Amino acid sequence: MNTNNLSRKLAVILHADVVGSTTLVQHNETLAHERMQAAFHQFAGTIADYGGIAHELRGDALVAEFERASDAVAASLAFQVQNTALNAGYDDDIRPELRIGISLGEVVIADGTITGAGVVLAQRLEQLAEPGGIAVQGAVSETVPTRMPYDFESLGEQMLKGFDQPVRAFAVSLRQGAELPEVEVNQTAPVAEAADHGGSEKPSIAVLPFANMSNDPEQEYFADGISEDIITALSQIKQWLVIARNSSFVYKGRHVDIREIARELGVRYVLEGSVRKGGNRLRITGQLIEAETGTHLWADKYDGDLEDVFALQDRITESVVGAIEPSLRLAEIARSKRKPPKDIGAYDLYLQALPHLFAIRPEPNELALKLLHRAIERDPNYALALAYLAWGYEERLTRAWGAYGDDDAGMAVALARRAIAADRDNALVLVLAGFVLVMIARDYNEGLEAVNRARELNPNIAFVTFLVGAVQNVCGNPEDGLACIEHAIRVSPGDPGAFFFYTSAAMAHLMCDRPSEACDLATKSARMYAGWDTTYRILAPALVQLGRIDEARSAVTRLLELSPTMTISGLRERWPIRDKETLNAILEGLRIAGLPE
Repeated sequence: MNTNNLSRKLAVILHADVVGSTTLVQHNETLAHERMQAAFHQFAGTIADYGGIAHELRGDALVAEFERASDAVAASLAFQVQNTALNAGYDDDIRPELRIGISLGEVVIADGTITGAGVVLAQRLEQLAEPGGIAVQGAVSETVPTRMPYDFESLGEQMLKGFDQPVRAFAVSLRQGAELPEVEVNQTAPVAEAADHGGSEKPSIAVLPFANMSNDPEQEYFADGISEDIITALSQIKQWLVIARNSSFVYKGRHVDIREIARELGVRYVLEGSVRKGGNRLRITGQLIEAETGTHLWADKYDGDLEDVFALQDRITESVVGAIEPSLRLAEIARSKRKPPKDIGAYDLYLQALPHLFAIRPEPNELALKLLHRAIERDPNYALALAYLAWGYEERLTRAWGAYGDDDAGMAVALARRAIAADRDNALVLVLAGFVLVMIARDYNEGLEAVNRARELNPNIAFVTFLVGAVQNVCGNPEDGLACIEHAIRVSPGDPGAFFFYTSAAMAHLMCDRPSEACDLATKSARMYAGWDTTYRILAPALVQLGRIDEARSAVTRLLELSPTMTISGLRERWPIRDKETLNAILEGLRIAGLPE
């Protein structure tokens, strides 16, 4: 352990564990792991929503840190509600339930790992909780404001392994008939000037020269080449500040603490790695570190043959950039939530809106729109905020969640065009704006032009290539769409939004008259996240084409649980599939499955 990266502090710690994970795995190992991971990804997002940091995911357990006990309790209750709904969508016995324990105690954070008495106590408390329940330390219950709608049931004084003194414990639940408190949004003090999105507002990263761990000095060029290619690829992402090669390569061959490097280069994140040769095989490892906390945000390894070294170099670069992009995004969201209210700017408001947008539910969507409107009030030319705001309106319109303003369609299109005008060279801006122009304005030509330009600018952001594929599907090019979506899956297989990718791939297969493939992919998406209505719009007609009518009806039942006002006529009006024959075939499948006219 590097003691230079070690820090001690008092914190609220959350420990969560899957109940009976061994039994779940015995039923179906692959499916059980997929669903446990889906539950933990959902929980990590909820933890970020409530201002916490998910430090570690250890197989079937998760550890998180909060500044306030009330936030930890609220996040836990919110997740248990979400997980109950997620499990209700499964038609088998593989339904992961979590027990959660929350403590207040001293922890040690070193090299991205969190340990200490606080973590052990949270783990012991978690074992006292019922499946789907939450157990907290007495000190935690005492710090939660009495205005919160929670009931604390005493579990008495417990003798816990590893602790000399008994610990008072309580089971916490949401008061009967009460609603979960809304996520508290940091309030922004008025300022005279718009936020600046250069310099420190951008997430900054340094890519250190990858270390050659082989005895073969000839592999030095390969290690340097990997680093240089990653720097070049990351530099294409306009919302990041990437330190130039000449600055980061001064650390080549030197053993310098990551925090010192970050201070000297003025960056928040550092990517480091190594190359090791064995015979005709190469192993490349990489890890992404948040310098301020020492947290390891991402790590992976890649193996390949030396026969085509340049193809291997390209594949690794593509995979690394695709994988760390969502990790950086989540880290920036968590970082923004740690800021004092007086320091919150347009960039932070934009970051705080993202998890609410990606929840794909009406109430979080409304909160996201409010945050993004505040962001563009502070900076009217903030292209990313404009683009995501346009997308938020599009989601509201196409899902019939109800009006947010007098002219939501006009607002969405106007925001999309403002975003493009503000930054024509930002891939994420172009793909979001182009998507909105197709979905709302039915401007297929301009929308396609924007998304294709986005893909040219940066093909290694998975969310970009996914949206390009989604637009290609709607515009009547499903084979092209499928190629884009499969690329997104390849570059970011562990993406928190992977369910988006699989549903869109399912749509492409359905449009190409491959209902079996469509059914398999839509089912996989639903296992990852059961709360996206589009998944069931695709699954139901695919099942109808396969003659599985009862299952199709169940899919429509779930669709109507998520979107109660959805109808055939409403979809015909709002779903801009360019090829009307294809649209009619999908709608006919939904009609047979029971979607109201």
